[in-house]
Amino acid sequence: METQVSYGGFMIRPIVTATDSGRYTATAVVTGPYDHDEHTIGAEVDFGRREEAVDRAIELAIAEIERRRFASDGHVKGA
Repeated sequence: METQVSYGGFMIRPIVTATDSGRYTATAVVTGPYDHDEHTIGAEVDFGRREEAVDRAIELAIAEIERRRFASDGHVKGA
């Protein structure tokens, strides 16, 4: 089952991969409000449960969206 989450105009698609050791890695593909605005965020840690990996991928993506939004707002306000 593929999960997609919408957050602040962005679409977050967590991707979880099972490792050979039976654990999971987490990555999220974030697509912005514009078609060309897409990037991938990965967690450099493994997880014992698939659901934990999905949740962490979404959390990391939201944090990255907020970081970019804050940096963008600061740049505009500082001009």
